[in-house]
Amino acid sequence: MTTTQKERTTMRSTLIAAGAAAAALAGSVVVGGTVNAADAHPSQGVQPIVTTEKGIVLECTGEARGLSAYVNLYENDTFTNYVQVILNDKPGLAASREPKDILSDGVVKTSVDIKGKRAKITGTASKVGKRKHVHEEIDDAGYRVVSDGWHRQLAHDLTLTYGGTAVDLTCAPAFFYKLEVTKTPIS
Repeated sequence: MTTTQKERTTMRSTLIAAGAAAAALAGSVVVGGTVNAADAHPSQGVQPIVTTEKGIVLECTGEARGLSAYVNLYENDTFTNYVQVILNDKPGLAASREPKDILSDGVVKTSVDIKGKRAKITGTASKVGKRKHVHEEIDDAGYRVVSDGWHRQLAHDLTLTYGGTAVDLTCAPAFFYKLEVTKTPIS
């Protein structure tokens, strides 16, 4: 791996982490690590906040004609949706927004404006395969967050178009989720 490739990988990893953090702050946490239950102590006598959340997670990359793209699509019907696009691993060629919808009836259609040009993400996504049970427990922003539910893989065919260049996107992870999320303040 060349120095430039290492720098791109480091920058992309940093930006991916930032995007995941923003999505987590916007609503529930659908991916994350686990913590030891003995390390967190939910507040006594405080009622937990319980929500049912469903949506999609598509984290995509692609490259064509000298344009590399990172695209993060996060949809949560209880809180907010989030779209992030980073071009050529450059923070100056990045944007995000919270659109009303990302996926509707199997069709993905959303965009962000970067440097006066529209970056459009279009295509299709549909649930495939069996449901996979998920259970996660994490501490986040003073809350013990317990998520129970399922994920189901998304088959997808997505393209980012920017400045006349079309970039086919490969997404991993790519899944639909439905979770019951319980948030309890930690004392």
